[in-house]
Amino acid sequence: MDPRRLPAAVLAAAGDRQGGAAEVAARAVDGLLEVAGDPPRLEEAVAVLEAGQPAMAPIWHLARAARAPDPASALAALRRSLVTDADAAVTAATAWLLHRLAGDPGPVATVSHSSLVDRVLAGAGRSAPLADAGGAAPVVGVVGADAVGPAAILNAVGTRELAARLPTLVVATAVKLVPAAVFDRLGGPGFEVVPLEELAAVVVGGEVLSPAEAGRRAAVVSRSRP
Repeated sequence: MDPRRLPAAVLAAAGDRQGGAAEVAARAVDGLLEVAGDPPRLEEAVAVLEAGQPAMAPIWHLARAARAPDPASALAALRRSLVTDADAAVTAATAWLLHRLAGDPGPVATVSHSSLVDRVLAGAGRSAPLADAGGAAPVVGVVGADAVGPAAILNAVGTRELAARLPTLVVATAVKLVPAAVFDRLGGPGFEVVPLEELAAVVVGGEVLSPAEAGRRAAVVSRSRP
């Protein structure tokens, strides 16, 4: 495999260790669209993304779209949904957080970088302190997720400890949902599995779901078309 054959956006997404899953997915799909009409290069690009980002559920969705009968259309539809779903998730999560803080207006905690979480905190007029930040004790946690499976989420180490201390909201989009067979093979250094039952709620797109309902949605993802 010659990396020079692949779009720079694909290589950047595969090697990104700082951006959140939503950011990486957007960059990756832009790269895949550049080679959507060249099946061998498209498959090479997908393989590089799968190897480079083994913990991110969106990469599985991108691979499904790239291997669809009409990859260009499937990838373009996925790219559009990344934007609309993210906007809807931010709106729903911000409303949940503001409602929660109305009764107990203390600090908010999180554990790692997430563009969605940053937007939610900004919408609620909050900064983005880490869980171990000094000052007043946080009253609620808001985190992203690299994957949401039928029984758990996958996210940065520290998420489970935060969820054990505080009611914690997960902000996600539909591309974070994956069935058990996919979830079980995701992961890597710096990530941990957090049972859904330990979380307060999970936002998926414009809906605030119970953890159990989020799990049910993830369980049936493989039945849908890319």
